[in-house]
Amino acid sequence: MTMMTTTQDLTGRILTLDVGPMAHGGHCIARHEGRVIFVRHAIPGEVVRAKLTDAGPQAKFWRADVVEVVDGSDYRRRHIWKLADSLRAHEMERLPVGGAEFGHITDQHQRRLKAQVFRDTLQRIGGISAQDAAMCQDPADGEIHVSDIGTPHSNGLHWRTRVTFGVDEHGSLAMKPHRSHDLIELRGMPLAVEAIHESTLFSADFSGARRVEAVAPGGAEPVALVVHADAERAADGALAERMRRLAAADSRIGSIVLALARTEAPPRRRGRGARRGRAPAPSTVVEHETVVGSPTVEEPLPTPVAGPEGVRSTVAVRPEGFWQIHRHAPQALVRTVADLAQVEPGDAVADLYAGAGLFTAWAAEAVGPQGSVLSVEGARSSSSSAAELFAGSQTVTVRRAAVEAALDALSGSDVVLLDPPRAGAGRDVVAGLDDAGPRRVVYVACEPASFARDAKDLLARGWRMRRLQVLDLYPNTHHMESVAVFER
Repeated sequence: MTMMTTTQDLTGRILTLDVGPMAHGGHCIARHEGRVIFVRHAIPGEVVRAKLTDAGPQAKFWRADVVEVVDGSDYRRRHIWKLADSLRAHEMERLPVGGAEFGHITDQHQRRLKAQVFRDTLQRIGGISAQDAAMCQDPADGEIHVSDIGTPHSNGLHWRTRVTFGVDEHGSLAMKPHRSHDLIELRGMPLAVEAIHESTLFSADFSGARRVEAVAPGGAEPVALVVHADAERAADGALAERMRRLAAADSRIGSIVLALARTEAPPRRRGRGARRGRAPAPSTVVEHETVVGSPTVEEPLPTPVAGPEGVRSTVAVRPEGFWQIHRHAPQALVRTVADLAQVEPGDAVADLYAGAGLFTAWAAEAVGPQGSVLSVEGARSSSSSAAELFAGSQTVTVRRAAVEAALDALSGSDVVLLDPPRAGAGRDVVAGLDDAGPRRVVYVACEPASFARDAKDLLARGWRMRRLQVLDLYPNTHHMESVAVFER
């Protein structure tokens, strides 16, 4: 079919579309007169009317949101969050809020669609056949499966222990629609755990702040807040005092930290060449001020850590630092890694992108006193948390460094575990793993595309993917987590 050409911007036009397969990113693929359209809030096999949200004349593809279902899927349900429902949003003449793009799909079918996307991404980017990937799973039935880790019959609600909100012009907590800078005021956030969703945060005045991070460690009270603001604006609006009053009025709020951004002029260059070239740009410095409670929160550890002062069952992390956001994710990930990694007493384990020590704690127990664990993390706050947790340990060595700068320390490792950010590990790290030559590499991934790229690189170097598990750590969204084992 010849693709339709136009010199007009057709954004806002409504088209009737036959919905095709789900693609990575949370949208389905449809076509209109040869033009590819990425349609959000649809389900494969449906016939829908969709409003074009990005249909400029130079666009290689268009984007659209479903505004009416003509012939619905058997797996469609009433959306679990009114503000994120594209059908209701259209009736209200606004965009749906982002963050729950699968909320209109039944839980089991969400996982089926995620499995299809994961399989297709491995094949398209990694060159890994669906059969080869499926054979790494238990049961090896020729299909990839995504496992539920949540509470049964929860409809994928109340799992997020960490949520970042914007702040609108009235000082209310808000969130943005997909690919938009608009802010939509909230009265709750049903994906968040009850300690956040049912709190008084949504009626509080955060005027002067740019965004607010809410953290419920382990999914429970008390809640910690990190309030980001420009330092001058925060001072003018007495933000700190209002935050103290908020905490005093709600005992469920245990701590509040202000993250105050200041712009500093670059130092003046002197001497010869001072006027040459481009002038250095101002820098932004963020200072943290604890106005209520503690600057850290205690996150529960699935594997307790023995130390000089007794056994620790929690780790102190800064609320703005990294920790898994699903309330059951730490336990589910440690359980899955332990099953797949098959670490033996006396092994040498390297934990890369180790964060505050979630997997390091498990590895230290698994290798025992005759083994060793190297914990590598580049972020200062997370590495500091790990160093404090494992202080006095004869088994664990904590190293604060970029993983790329620590590859020389991997030599002699029996098992290397890595849990990189969404961008993946990359070619240099994969080459370092290959040079180190462990008997097993365990790769924890939160992004199928970057995992597929790194897996392709490992396979090209002679490794084989032996086992694979995909977990639904992010219900009602298109995201997923995977754990894979590679061996020679």
